[in-house]
Amino acid sequence: MPVSVTGVIHDLERVLLTPDQIHARVREMAARLNAELAGRVVTVVALMDGALFFVADLLRQLEIPVRMHTLSASSYHGGTATSGEVKVNWPPDLDFRDQDVLLLDDIFDSGLTLSVIRERILAQQPASLRTSVLLSKRRQRLREVPLDDIGFEIADEFVVGYGMDYLGRFRNLPCIGILNPNKPS
Repeated sequence: MPVSVTGVIHDLERVLLTPDQIHARVREMAARLNAELAGRVVTVVALMDGALFFVADLLRQLEIPVRMHTLSASSYHGGTATSGEVKVNWPPDLDFRDQDVLLLDDIFDSGLTLSVIRERILAQQPASLRTSVLLSKRRQRLREVPLDDIGFEIADEFVVGYGMDYLGRFRNLPCIGILNPNKPS
């Protein structure tokens, strides 16, 4: 189903999640976080670039005070399958000791990226660590990671939109979809 964004047609095989479905679920996740983290200052660690839209929408709904850090981390390096190597841009002065940390990511896939980031945060002895993802693929993991919040469980398919990309494209789609097998270059 073609989806038009600012006059440009993006060739999706199908839309998996509509903007309304995504926004309703993000509101539900934010309400739960507001209730469960009430009274705390929360340090948000957002994995970029894929989680950009999810993080922005979720944080605008939070009523708790937050500190914000972004990390660039990936195990894909331009493809549609994990490379098996996680690259993380970790600032040398980043310290989470005694902080309540909320780790946010767009998608739980192989488990590699989230496990590496969680291990680094836990090594710094935070007061607590909560992990939330927008999407969790139903698949065998290379590493299991405890998740506190999952927006949607999806099949093991490569998705784009709402921040997620293929070769840097499709992040600006308001929906989440599956690319046509004849992927654009």
